[in-house]
Amino acid sequence: MDNELLAETAAATTDKKCAQPVYRALYDGQCEICQACVSWLKTLDREHKTICLPISEAALSACDSRLRMDDCLRQLHVVAPEGEIYAGWDAVTCLARLFPLTRLIGVMGEWFPFRQLGRICYGFVAANRYSLSKCRGGTCRVAKPETVRRQAKLSAFWSCYLLGFFIRLPLVLWSGLSGAAQRVSIFFRAYHRRLDLLDGKLTIFFLNGVLPNTVPLLFGELFTAVVYDGVAVDPGSPKMRRSLTAHLQRAKPRIAKVVATHAHEEHVGNLNWLSERTGAPVWVSAMTAEFLTPFKKLPWVRAVIIGQPPNLKPPYHILGETVDTASGYLQVLATPGHCDDHIVLYDPKEKLLLAGDAFMGSYFATPNPDVDSLKWLASLERLMELDIEILVEGHGHIHTLRADIPNFPGVVIRQDPKVAISQKLEYLRWLREQIEAGFQERLPVRVIEASCFPWGRRTSWESCATDECIRLLSLGHFSRTELVRSFVRTGTELLPTVYEVRISGRDELRP
Repeated sequence: MDNELLAETAAATTDKKCAQPVYRALYDGQCEICQACVSWLKTLDREHKTICLPISEAALSACDSRLRMDDCLRQLHVVAPEGEIYAGWDAVTCLARLFPLTRLIGVMGEWFPFRQLGRICYGFVAANRYSLSKCRGGTCRVAKPETVRRQAKLSAFWSCYLLGFFIRLPLVLWSGLSGAAQRVSIFFRAYHRRLDLLDGKLTIFFLNGVLPNTVPLLFGELFTAVVYDGVAVDPGSPKMRRSLTAHLQRAKPRIAKVVATHAHEEHVGNLNWLSERTGAPVWVSAMTAEFLTPFKKLPWVRAVIIGQPPNLKPPYHILGETVDTASGYLQVLATPGHCDDHIVLYDPKEKLLLAGDAFMGSYFATPNPDVDSLKWLASLERLMELDIEILVEGHGHIHTLRADIPNFPGVVIRQDPKVAISQKLEYLRWLREQIEAGFQERLPVRVIEASCFPWGRRTSWESCATDECIRLLSLGHFSRTELVRSFVRTGTELLPTVYEVRISGRDELRP
């Protein structure tokens, strides 16, 4: 059972102890239709009148001793606050009566002939729910998963997956619109801004450019350059140079070194330019220097929007285990995963981590083609060993609970950095299990991808619109498909490209 289901079970147990008057809905977490309806129920239930529980022995015993596993798996069960139990279509009408938007359905569903029709339709779906289940690749672990997998064919898999999508489509669209509005708000709040933190020791410049601005507006990744204790980190791409120039003219920061965390274009395009402007030497890892001399030719979408960086020109220095700052030093830690050459910078005195792209949100699901998620898992596990109070992402977000970091809505996230990293770790571990189970069942890659984004997980449908928009606008270069591929990298062995997987129908990916 995944973390979301565990959280729901724990919430129900707590609720029972508190004896709050709520309706407990017991649903089959292996049924895509049940999961879709539960998504709507949670959206409608603004007053928290219900608790939705995927069926498990723990949930049944915590809810009501009269409930039986086989009965609950056959049809939806609802336990009312007064203790009455409703099942099947009667449970549906009971829940529908709770909310203004569905009250008419609940009332009419108890009248002839709607009650009889409702029971017939509900009974048909319930009787065939296993053949309609999307439980492939180990997606479901709530109850009787082996029975489900034996009966769930791939044709039913896709029928159910599409059905779940269309049931949730209004929620997907609303989430996409809400997310877009939030991204626009954060973008304009950070536009041409800089943050001076820790008494000027840490400065974050928010960078802009005509075409680069499409990325934060559409996808939420802000572009930044960081100056920490005299060290400039990841000074942006050539198309952000005018914005960086304006920041430098206004702030006049003291820069003694220019450092890159990795060789992606939005981080290294201004290394030599900033070095020549400030007289500060460039410092990069040996692998980053190799990648930048010469710099590979970018796919045209990335080159047009972000900008093709120039080759790294000597002189430059190779990073060791530490890099000196104005008042101390930063530890240089190798963190491959997002790309092979990635490093992070850690200040043990301030307990601050300049993470670059080693951390990009807990549920980032559309990586670039050079991500190796197995290496990323190992890197995040090493970061968990550090004492971190401030985590600065390479794309503008700051995770901290410290009071000396002021609030900046949409940028400063009031969360323990170690909690954020642990959530990312849990997500990547869950994905690894899904993908390994899918390959063990010899499933096509597109089925494995779908099993990694079951509609029962809120993060799957909330990010669906944005993730597919990224896929389309990048011509498949950044996609959920790449997330699956990132767990089966095999060194220099070439895998089928995203275009082959999506266009030519080549479904087999062999690790």
